[in-house]
Amino acid sequence: MPPRKTLFQVGLVLLLLTLLFLGVALWPPPGKALGGADVRGLFYPWLDLTRTAVWQGHLPFWHAAQFAGYPFLSNPQVALFYPPTWLAILLPVRIGISWYVVLHVLVTGLGMWLFVHQQTGSRWGAWLAALTWAFSGFTAVRIFAGHMGLLATFAWLPWLLWAFTWCVVRPSVWTAVLAGIPFGLAILAGHTTSLLYVGLVWAAWALYLGMGDWRLETDDSASPSPQSSVSSLIVARQFLIAALVGLLLSGIQFLPLAQFALESSRSGSAGFDFASAYSFPPAHLVTLLVPEFFGEPTHAGYWSVPNFEELTYYAGVLALLAVILAARRPSRRALFYLAMMVFGLLLAFGSYAFLYRLFYNLLPPFRLARAPGRAAVIYLFAAAALLGEVAGSRRAWERPALDRLLRWVLASTAVLGLAVIAATGAVFIVVHPTDTSGRLWHQVGGWATAVLLLLGGGVLLWRFLAWPQTAVRQRRVLGLALAALVLVDLWTFGYKFIRLEEMAPDRTWYETQEVIGTPTERLLPWGMSIFEQNGAWQVGFNSVLGYNALEIGANQAFIGSIPDPRSTAYDILNTRYVVAQLPLDQFTEGERPLTFVGHVGDAWVYERARVLPLARLVSRLEVIEDEKAAIARIHEPDFDPAATAILAAPPPCELADGAAGTAVISEQRDGYWRIDTDSAGAALLVLSETDYPGWRVTVDGRPAESLTAYTTIRAVCVPAGAHTVEWTFVPTVYAWGGLLTLAGLALVATAVWQIRRRPAQDTAPLIG
Repeated sequence: MPPRKTLFQVGLVLLLLTLLFLGVALWPPPGKALGGADVRGLFYPWLDLTRTAVWQGHLPFWHAAQFAGYPFLSNPQVALFYPPTWLAILLPVRIGISWYVVLHVLVTGLGMWLFVHQQTGSRWGAWLAALTWAFSGFTAVRIFAGHMGLLATFAWLPWLLWAFTWCVVRPSVWTAVLAGIPFGLAILAGHTTSLLYVGLVWAAWALYLGMGDWRLETDDSASPSPQSSVSSLIVARQFLIAALVGLLLSGIQFLPLAQFALESSRSGSAGFDFASAYSFPPAHLVTLLVPEFFGEPTHAGYWSVPNFEELTYYAGVLALLAVILAARRPSRRALFYLAMMVFGLLLAFGSYAFLYRLFYNLLPPFRLARAPGRAAVIYLFAAAALLGEVAGSRRAWERPALDRLLRWVLASTAVLGLAVIAATGAVFIVVHPTDTSGRLWHQVGGWATAVLLLLGGGVLLWRFLAWPQTAVRQRRVLGLALAALVLVDLWTFGYKFIRLEEMAPDRTWYETQEVIGTPTERLLPWGMSIFEQNGAWQVGFNSVLGYNALEIGANQAFIGSIPDPRSTAYDILNTRYVVAQLPLDQFTEGERPLTFVGHVGDAWVYERARVLPLARLVSRLEVIEDEKAAIARIHEPDFDPAATAILAAPPPCELADGAAGTAVISEQRDGYWRIDTDSAGAALLVLSETDYPGWRVTVDGRPAESLTAYTTIRAVCVPAGAHTVEWTFVPTVYAWGGLLTLAGLALVATAVWQIRRRPAQDTAPLIG
């Protein structure tokens, strides 16, 4: 472990660089925030809702205004229980988002510095790896896209490997407990797809440590440490303990996520085509050297497969030069990094190769994931670590050999560049005849920049490696030059993606308010971009749709059963209005046609022909166990949803067929309903809000059985006469998860106490 003074200096420099990189976004003016579509469409509305609820003194477990009711906090990306999220709770959301990103760029850079320094003992190798990882094209473009949860999850990857290596070198139960902290934080960060790749890298690293002798250098001395032979059983034990502790620490979020996954629309139903969307095309390997070969969305335009942010993993030219050097004289650890780079790219190819399909078939969590291209972050992490490994190597290189290698690299790059430009030029002439000239000039500029960077980086890196360890002054000058080149290379590409964007909901929603005000009934956004869906509830509408990474499967199957805004499913869900950004003349005829209400700006508003009350009594019943058959029955011409409900099993009451009655909502807020009913006979009270585990119902204060009607909404039996029904959302899964988190925190506290009270030799590494 480096001295505290060194760590403070490293952290301070990384903080200053991070502030400089994100400078335009540190204090956004009102109405703007850092990031792109996902911040505007997801994180800003989520955090604003969460902040409002917390400051009002409650937690937003349930949100009634989207998806006809949604378990808001069960969505892991809201990440309320992840400590850095509290920045957006304590500060104004627009400012909290910026400092959330600052924190994670700093954290991940410092983690990579620690990990590479732990492995090589070289400060310069650690610096080059940290700067490459923290300011890579991946980081900049994910900030541009607004992928906050993804950035936060990957931020803990180097800390996880560093902590795990430390607990293997000092193999005790208590060190393994502390090594689980980064894993717990990665889970709490909320991006489950990214967590899969974090877990894969961690498992691969554990396998590497357990497979035989490996070298660990812990200081800057010229003499390496002895070989460390660690039992594979010890590595496995430490891995399992750390993983268990991570799950315990994240229990308050992990248990609700597990419950949600069982209800998710992706659970077991997503096919390979869905899971492999946004695969990394092999042709995009060229972007690892020329990141804007297919353009970029801010100035030049982008002209390849969708989408830019899912396919950008630029690590800079020094990382590619390190690959060549490592392949020429590989160490065991360098071979591991090279293997991980190949593995990450093969997995990222998705539908273009075999590996992702294999993982999809063998590992069920991959069926809940999407965008295989994100696996290329494994390549990026290994490339940054490999650069640190090469720059931190203590083996001296001979200058003549390095010079010959440099000339070969530059010549090969020039020839390859000309060949690729010629090939793409031929394609452009056929496919894009009017755009060929501009795009070719753009690519020529990209290749020229790459060659210049390769030349400068090659000369600096070659000279740095040729100087002996004793030439401290010369290596310091060259090390600073290499660090500056990394920043120039990566910031030249990435700085343009740091921007502020307006956070107000799309104007369509304000224009809709001009037409219909803010009705209590739900509305249906039709044909609108998913990024605009959450704007409905931001301005006060109740919507049957929304934008979210995970959705309740039964709800989506019900809503999407017939792709028509006149569908009976929308009748049942109390949907009165349809909002579109284009005329919907094709739906203004036929059975139950839409009626045009008004048009302002981009908002075209229609009223639906049939709208069932949000709460109503039903005295007729059909029992259909099969979900698909039940949904199909809803759409049959002879089915009357106003008079008949569908359940999967007989209810615990005998309905009085034809008995009239009323149901009046006397109080409603997120997670609570009070409804007064009055009927001549026993009836079924149907409430058109999504059913989900955790809802409890009472009739006149006595517990009753909550039923699921029409496969997705709630119902309960009420006897004849006047009664008061109360539905309350009581998600006990958070209580159980909270107990797990408290247990994890208790273990961590005990581990700190045990390690502090025991001398270091009690947990010394096993030396072979």
